[in-house]
Amino acid sequence: MTNLSNFVITETPSLKNRALNYGDGCFSTMLSKKGRVELLDRHIIRLLTDAKKLRILNKDVSLSVSDLKQLITNFALDNYDINKNSNETEWQIVKLLIARGDSDRGYAPSLHSYPVFVPSAQSYLPEVGKSIVIGLAKMTLAEQPVLSGIKHLNRLEQVMAKIELSDQHGVDDLILTNAKGIMIELTSSNLFYCIDGQWHTPCLAKSGVNGVMRQFILDYMQRNQIHCVVCEMNVLALATAQSVFSCNAVTHIVPVLGINIEGRLLKFNTQPSQLLAQKMIQEIAMEQG
Repeated sequence: MTNLSNFVITETPSLKNRALNYGDGCFSTMLSKKGRVELLDRHIIRLLTDAKKLRILNKDVSLSVSDLKQLITNFALDNYDINKNSNETEWQIVKLLIARGDSDRGYAPSLHSYPVFVPSAQSYLPEVGKSIVIGLAKMTLAEQPVLSGIKHLNRLEQVMAKIELSDQHGVDDLILTNAKGIMIELTSSNLFYCIDGQWHTPCLAKSGVNGVMRQFILDYMQRNQIHCVVCEMNVLALATAQSVFSCNAVTHIVPVLGINIEGRLLKFNTQPSQLLAQKMIQEIAMEQG
């Protein structure tokens, strides 16, 4: 265990870690090629924003963008250098978890404790040209506006959704809705869909994760005058969609071939999603510089 500017950095958190005991923290999952993390600045902004919303970072405990960038960059490069001779791929998934400082029992935290950083990495082999079939999860997402958008560590809803997915055949992912049937996201990705030539993505004001790739795509669409409506829409509206895709920072854009609703497969046109996926790869490369 080492200490950098009072922030503990460890790959083996203690039993007193608040992430372990209460899910008290946030994280970001990043894609790295040869030790260079994609969309790094955006991941850093998301981590800092989420940590501030959770008051892990506050007026008494702060962290600079440059310090966090150095931490992630050094870890990704060091981990790649250590494993590059044994890995079969130049790609890695790098994850950084920010937990509130360790404490004894009790929910009440100290707002003066320095956070604990828990970095990890594993090799990854991208699936080129992948497309998926989606279904509808029976489990619904709870609404909690205070925590909405944050990639916090309380992910039991996603765990249960993945268990539900494992029991289904012929489906690669599930759409998660709220109790009213309003679309929120997939089990580990955000969702975009095109109806009558108009792109839409679910509103995340009450639940869901505002993913880095979702933000990147929305920024790209705005810059290129591609109007996208952020809205609340019932999942049954996908029956009228022409094209659908999922997205996250690791898989980028994944076209959806179709949706299985009550045993009936409704197919989508994957070409618009594939074209956008190719464009996003170019845009990410440009942002990398």
